[in-house]
Amino acid sequence: PSKSPRPNHQGRHPRRGESPEPPAVRFLNRLEPVASAEPIEESATKTLGADAMQAREEEGTSLQYGGETDRDRQCEHPQVAFFHLFFRTAAILTYVFCTWVSSSFVLSFIITVLLLAFDFWTVKNVSGRLLVGLRWWNEILPDGSSEWRFECADMSHRRTNALDSTVFWVGLLVPPVLWVLFALGALLRLNFEWLLIVAVALGLNGANVIGYLRCRKDNVANLKSMVTNAGMSAGMGSLMRNLPFSI
Repeated sequence: PSKSPRPNHQGRHPRRGESPEPPAVRFLNRLEPVASAEPIEESATKTLGADAMQAREEEGTSLQYGGETDRDRQCEHPQVAFFHLFFRTAAILTYVFCTWVSSSFVLSFIITVLLLAFDFWTVKNVSGRLLVGLRWWNEILPDGSSEWRFECADMSHRRTNALDSTVFWVGLLVPPVLWVLFALGALLRLNFEWLLIVAVALGLNGANVIGYLRCRKDNVANLKSMVTNAGMSAGMGSLMRNLPFSI
């Protein structure tokens, strides 16, 4: 008896008069088609998305536990930080070295006081608000009396940069200490003319120090109140969920 032809790669027998497929064709037909580039691109996109999500989670964990990130190592307001330090540093240098350039006390007094005035305005109205989110001012009431007002930014919507904060507080607190030393030196030398410049510097710098320390104190009190309220809300929510009945 004649042998029936072998089935081809499609699982059917060749029809009468149809020649069977050569072995090379059957081998090529059995090969799996090459995967298209679309799944590869999709897999790469998923991988990049997973890496981005992991980086965000790491950053969030670092912020939650007080760790530093790349953002904390960079100054967000470099121009503001520069002028925050420039005017007060220039005033100190003018006070110390002005006699090397000119023997005129009036010229030294004018330049130093102008630099101190520029520094007072910059720290009070610009650098404190942008670097640490604090602001203070003196308001005249309708009855003629004055009232100090202190304001801090909402920390739930704004996070203070660590480097900006360090630059601000170091630049705010160190110069008054130097002016106190200059005052002691002027008293020991009985140089009351230069003591007048020191008195102006201590008055302007001291106003900013007192104002921002009061702002910081109010800010810490607000943060404690916020944490306490959040803890009480979480505790009440947990208690309500554990009740055996619904209210």
